[in-house]
Amino acid sequence: MSLGKGLQLERDSNQPIQYHFDILTQKVTLGFVVVAILTFAFMTKIDAILAVILNHLNPCSSNACLTLYEPASWSVVRWLSAIFLAILCILPIALRSMYTFARPGLTMKERSSLRKWIAYSAFYAYATLLVLFYVLLPRMYSIGDAIHQDMGLTSQYDAVTLFTFALSIFWALLVAYMVAFGTMTAGSLGLITENNQDWWRIRILGLGGLVLLLSLPGRWNGTNIVLLCTMLIFLEYSLQKSVRASIELVRPNALFDHEGRRRLVSYIDCSCHGVAYPIDTSPENTGLLRYQALCDNYEERDHLIDSISRNRLTDIIIGGCDGTPLPQGFKNAIDSARCQLRGLNLLNVQGALPIDHPQLKTEIAIQMVNIKDPWTSIQRQSACLTVLENTESKQIRGISSMNWPEYEEGVLRVSAHDWTENEFSELVGQ
Repeated sequence: MSLGKGLQLERDSNQPIQYHFDILTQKVTLGFVVVAILTFAFMTKIDAILAVILNHLNPCSSNACLTLYEPASWSVVRWLSAIFLAILCILPIALRSMYTFARPGLTMKERSSLRKWIAYSAFYAYATLLVLFYVLLPRMYSIGDAIHQDMGLTSQYDAVTLFTFALSIFWALLVAYMVAFGTMTAGSLGLITENNQDWWRIRILGLGGLVLLLSLPGRWNGTNIVLLCTMLIFLEYSLQKSVRASIELVRPNALFDHEGRRRLVSYIDCSCHGVAYPIDTSPENTGLLRYQALCDNYEERDHLIDSISRNRLTDIIIGGCDGTPLPQGFKNAIDSARCQLRGLNLLNVQGALPIDHPQLKTEIAIQMVNIKDPWTSIQRQSACLTVLENTESKQIRGISSMNWPEYEEGVLRVSAHDWTENEFSELVGQ
């Protein structure tokens, strides 16, 4: 699914935005129609259902202490309860429909995360509802009534308040649980990292807090403030526990180019089925990902796109080739993530030389740091000179084309296709 300049996966169909809006509108409209039908169906039995629930919530031994101060509010409770029951009935179907709609635009890890969130959230939502209305709240009301009896007070409870208070607590717990569970699931799959935790925090706390504040009755009364603060603390705790450092990615640190832009650079060790020279380490402040064959393996390409999206990478540099053999759909996905793709072309550098060849190691080390962007020409030249200081080769040969010449003893091959004559002359002269 492509929305504007968002991430577009390799196998994602290039459909117009209106196409996705039409599908979403159809699903939402069908959901509203089903909820409306079920609501009217529940209204025929809602009084009996509410009588059973009130019997469990009533802290007194009889119904004499239950009072209805606002009959109009009771009508609201009847309708809201019918709507609430209708939503609970179609919740599994709605969650399944949501997953079907979102699946084409999700990476593998995102699909797995969403499936787990749907399954566990539905189960625990129903379990929480039963425990809250049939165990916790009746027990809490009974304790409060016992305190009133010990003080010699005559208790009169508003039936509407009993329901709205119970529903407010359940709604706060449900919102906090759904957001926290989604956060922990995303963290367990490595979606929340130290690089993007602030991006997640703004959306998690903002979304959860805003939904709860706007949906609770009374807005800024004491109970709602306590529920809101408790939920935010719980969500922050869940987020802190969910932050992961990816085991596959050597985490890059932010670099700033000559224009002051923040860049996150990662090298990609694509072994090309074990043929290409392996990248064991990457330059300072850069990341490193390892794959077997990006050209032939869609799952690896999907994982790379997912890593780029999660870690907000701005530059990826492939080791084995120059990136030309990669599918065009994959390159489009990289572009949609606002990431620049480049290649070191180490296959051409290596040729027929074994990976333990001393001169080849030096040439590979130079090729790793022979990159001008986001580094400046001075930084690149300094990095190349640092490598040259540790070699015995006295002659340097500049390669200006993509086709590398054969190995020559004592002659270092250095790519010079984006060097100026003065820059390369200074490198050779020193």
